[in-house]
Amino acid sequence: MKKTKQILAIICIVILLGLYIATFIMALTDNSATMFMFKGCVACTIFVPVVAYVYLCLHRYAMGRSGRKDYYSPGSSAGDNEASDDKQ
Repeated sequence: MKKTKQILAIICIVILLGLYIATFIMALTDNSATMFMFKGCVACTIFVPVVAYVYLCLHRYAMGRSGRKDYYSPGSSAGDNEASDDKQ
């Protein structure tokens, strides 16, 4: 799952960079549809990080409810946690 989160983060970064470049180009050009596209780029620049944050919060909430305590501890697997539970 860590690899998937990294790939999704890279995709979000690429989308945001594309939006920033498009917003800059829209601000410099003078066309009848430029203002509409500029507003869309600005809205997406705000919308994409908010959606990514909501997704991460919902994912954390879902993992917490599923009972997987080992999910967020780096380098551990389910077998490691079972062995440490037996020792306690």
